[in-house]
Amino acid sequence: MPYISSWDTTDFLKWSKAMLDEYGKIVKISNLPGRKDMIMVFDPAVIAEVFKNEGPYPVRFKFEAVHYFREKIRPDFYDGFEGIFNEAGESWLKARLILNQPMMTVAVVNIYVPKVDQVSKDFVKLVKALRNEKMEMPDNFKNEIFKWTLESISLIAYDTRLGCLKQNLDKDSDAQIMIDSIDNIFELTYDLDLKIPFWKVFPTKTLKSLIDSSENMLRISQKYVERASAKFDLDAPGTSDMSVLQRILRLDPDTKRAVIMGMDILFGGVDTTSNTAVSVLYCLACNPDKQEKLYQELKSIVPADPSENLTSEHLAKSKYLRACIKEAMRMLPAPNGTIRTLPQDAILGNYFIPKDRADVWVFNSTLYMLDEHFPDADKYIPERWLREGESCPVRKASEAHPYTFLPFGRGLRQCPGMRFAYMEIETLVVRMLLEYKLEWNHPPVKFLSRMLRTAVSPLNFTVLDRNK
Repeated sequence: MPYISSWDTTDFLKWSKAMLDEYGKIVKISNLPGRKDMIMVFDPAVIAEVFKNEGPYPVRFKFEAVHYFREKIRPDFYDGFEGIFNEAGESWLKARLILNQPMMTVAVVNIYVPKVDQVSKDFVKLVKALRNEKMEMPDNFKNEIFKWTLESISLIAYDTRLGCLKQNLDKDSDAQIMIDSIDNIFELTYDLDLKIPFWKVFPTKTLKSLIDSSENMLRISQKYVERASAKFDLDAPGTSDMSVLQRILRLDPDTKRAVIMGMDILFGGVDTTSNTAVSVLYCLACNPDKQEKLYQELKSIVPADPSENLTSEHLAKSKYLRACIKEAMRMLPAPNGTIRTLPQDAILGNYFIPKDRADVWVFNSTLYMLDEHFPDADKYIPERWLREGESCPVRKASEAHPYTFLPFGRGLRQCPGMRFAYMEIETLVVRMLLEYKLEWNHPPVKFLSRMLRTAVSPLNFTVLDRNK
């Protein structure tokens, strides 16, 4: 409870590190108001046991406020299907298999590289317009990156561009309403689901705000899915260039299912991808030698003519690009980890854990900054992610326990958008570095870790033209 507890839980990453330091690699907190016991795990060997015991239908932490909206406020639309985040059992597996086919197939992701590249090129043009006389980005630059992410992911989820990259969006536009709604839902979910759930006892303003934002998101999602599905001939033979939405509708022609999956793709991908993109750009700006090394690699691979689009082949050749992204994800991870409720009795770290009695919190992000797993953990060293045989001043990341670095989770409930997230960030970094040199000339950015780790300082990057 705030102000009474001896623990400061305002920042999850700092809190989890304090728990590790004081109590060790496995911690139990009992008697939480309205919640199951909480078990925090900080040992990769024990984390491996968590995933081995998750069963055929893994049970993750349930967003109860979102569940309330979908089951109690809008059962007319959701009709018993809650989407891949909150669904469980066989119905979850059925939905997940429908989503896996388009979202986790390399060939489908590759179709989108030129399309998402165009979004990133449009963002690069916007950056030029946003610069002030000091060649710096405005205080709200994080919101502009958020808009880039939403524009990219709506292209995937709804087969359309929302128009997020206009410099001055109308506050009543679909794009701005969707931006506000997603951001609001993420903030409110933290208050409703990770603090004392007063809303279960009496209606709160926070719950009302979540309902309003959820209604807006549903309305706009339904509009674009129905508009896109009207142009598809789902009875025609399938082709290799079909969009994600087409593939989902061919597997399940009910547009309601496609709308819910589209919202889940946005809910799971917009904040995580935008915050990860911030981390990558910030790390490169603070490490000019690594930025220059990456720039030289990109210049040798990507076509000099900016009118030509990136392809999957270009990205596949950019080995140092993926290494730079992974290292930023290690140092400044967006997700804290994941949560499981084990469906069977298990032994974790020599402790007996009865089934369904506790939420097991897997805090991988806490491990990322420990020298025992990643030597010189406080230094940005992308080379640690390169293959064996390539020079690196520290031990390679491949030598860490395989359950240490899990930015997208693991197992059956691993993030289905992982390949798309990497691709989106790669196209952004490529276009930004080929056009601009990034500098950071301010005190270190402050980050706050709640539902996700996010920058709370203004992102006043200095952005200098390469061709000058």
